[in-house]
Amino acid sequence: MLVRSVPADADPGTLGRMDTWTIIGESASVTGGNGPDPVLQLSELAAVTGWTQKPEGWCRGDECIPASFIGDAATATALTADQVASALGATVAIDQPHRVAVIGTRPDASRTLASGNAPDVQLLGLDGDRHGLFDGAEGKTLVVAFSSWCGCRYDLPGWKALKDELADEDFDVVAVAIDESTEDVAPWAADIDFPVLVDTDRTFADTYGLTNVPTILWVDEERHIVRQPSIEFSDDQFTSIHGVESGPHLGAVRRWVLDGELPAVDDRPTSDTGSLSEDQRQARTEFRLALELHRRGFADAAAARVALADRLAPDDFTIWRAGMQLVGDDPFGAEFFDRYTDWQQRYGGPLQVTES
Repeated sequence: MLVRSVPADADPGTLGRMDTWTIIGESASVTGGNGPDPVLQLSELAAVTGWTQKPEGWCRGDECIPASFIGDAATATALTADQVASALGATVAIDQPHRVAVIGTRPDASRTLASGNAPDVQLLGLDGDRHGLFDGAEGKTLVVAFSSWCGCRYDLPGWKALKDELADEDFDVVAVAIDESTEDVAPWAADIDFPVLVDTDRTFADTYGLTNVPTILWVDEERHIVRQPSIEFSDDQFTSIHGVESGPHLGAVRRWVLDGELPAVDDRPTSDTGSLSEDQRQARTEFRLALELHRRGFADAAAARVALADRLAPDDFTIWRAGMQLVGDDPFGAEFFDRYTDWQQRYGGPLQVTES
């Protein structure tokens, strides 16, 4: 189902401006013409979304959306951002005054995870270059999602200690920061000798359906996820706050690496792995639009999008807590702890997030 978002308070006087549109997709961004709506040339479909127009439909890898499902879009030479999102079954967020449109992630990403596959995505490294998630990782791999706005930023030395402990084994660690810039992350990655990548545009978070940090994934040599993504820590310095002891998980990692012991059946990926509700998907698209508006200096417009995303997915920490930092609030301040206390009272337990 297509969900389109245009601010209710958009200034009608600005909607007809002949400024160039920017269309942002999963893979890249392009200009979208100067008309009243953002228009994507189908020759640029693959660059922006990763999908290629073929006689049988739109295809990406082994997957195709049949031409009969897409309708006229299958043979069109140009489509609006709305039409592209509709064909993909994705969400879209459009800011008319500032001429920016974001096409969200196709919901099939969660089904890919449920199949056990760990998609490789391109992310920004601290060196300023783009790297694949698994570049250089050949063995069993622990993928550690964290953020500079989370206490889990202090966990990287603990994950390094685990990697060093298992240095003689075929074991790798890759960290992915859900952050807005490499500058936010670099201070926390000093002296870390495993790859630290930065998910500046939420490509990793959206592909893997993350709603919280830290989130840890186990990926085997065949690039299959063998354990349900979960909230885990490398030490116990904040256990009194989040209630998650590090020992059981660290012990399980050691047994997996040293003895090949797989997680219990209840801890393995299920059909719900990475699954997001329609509101959660729309919230993520709104937040990606907020990031772009913030980078362009439109602070008020960005804050409005953060607020909308928060309303749509109020229990998604990667939105509301990350949004606090984006709009200039303290993600470690009293407001965060008040809201976390409220969350605990409603749901209880450690920092896990239920579907909004």
